[in-house]
This record gives sequence, C-alpha cells and structure tokens, in this order.
Amino acid sequence: MDLQLVKTKMTIGPKKGQYQYTLKRVSYGNVTSEAILEEIQSATTFSRADTDAIIHAFVGVMLEGIAEGRIVDFGVLGTLYPQISAMAVDTKEECTPDTIKTKGILYRPDGDLADEAKKMKLRVIDVLPSMGKTPDDDNEQQPEGGDDNNDQGNQGGGNSGGGGFEG
Repeated sequence: MDLQLVKTKMTIGPKKGQYQYTLKRVSYGNVTSEAILEEIQSATTFSRADTDAIIHAFVGVMLEGIAEGRIVDFGVLGTLYPQISAMAVDTKEECTPDTIKTKGILYRPDGDLADEAKKMKLRVIDVLPSMGKTPDDDNEQQPEGGDDNNDQGNQGGGNSGGGGFEG
C-alpha cells in the first residue's frame, strides 16, 4: 500500500503554528462490485447471473440476521455485529428506543484476514503540504491520487520523488 507523507500546520494544541508530518493512505480508486462479480465468475463455474444471485442472497441473509440483533459469522470473511449507542437517563421509564443516538454495524475480520492486514507492505512515496506553505515546500514533489481525506479515486499513482522506503 502506498502512503503519502503529509505536512500539516497544527491549528490547535501545544504545537499550534508548527508543522508536523503524518501518513495518509493513497487511494487508487475502488474495486467495484462489477469487478468482483467478474472475478468470481472467471474463477468459478458459476454464470454472471448465478454469481450476482449468490451475492444478493448472501447480503439478504446478513441483513436478516443483523435486523434480528444477531451476530452474523461469515467464517473466513469475519463477523458482523449490530451496534447501538444510547443516551444515559435517570430512570427506567425514560429508557426507551427514543434514547438511542446511533445504530450501526461493526465488522471484525477473521483471524487470517486480520493477520494479512498486519503483513501489508507499506511504501512512503512523497511529502505533500496539507495546510499553509513553508519555504522548503517548493522542493517537494506531489504525487497524484487521492488519500483518505479526499479519495480522488482512479487517478494515477504517485511518483516516487526519491526518498521512498518500504516498511
């Protein structure tokens, strides 16, 4: 995975006004559902329609389980958990579904998926000024492509303006 070093002028805290560096993931776009369906079709004996039907059935079973408040275990893919966040109230009578602030779904990858994420190769490709400009910014090249903040998807990758490393 490519990362960009981003130079940011701090706006709050003890380092306010100073420049700090952080890493942002470079986005090269999304893997679309169409691409996934095509890959599955080409790797199996299922037709495109069969593959699409299987995926939709899979999602339907998942949604049904989550709607019932169940934990949905997908084996090698991981587990989905329904989640709520509710306000604290003073009495039992005040504790109603109206006190729920958010509802959502949490995902926990299977052990093998989580292990693979830990093994991911990382490469820093460049330095980008994020806010403000410093005198040494003129010497820093900017890679193309989005990062986690603006995900400009499907633009070309970064250029390794020297100083890249892998970790």
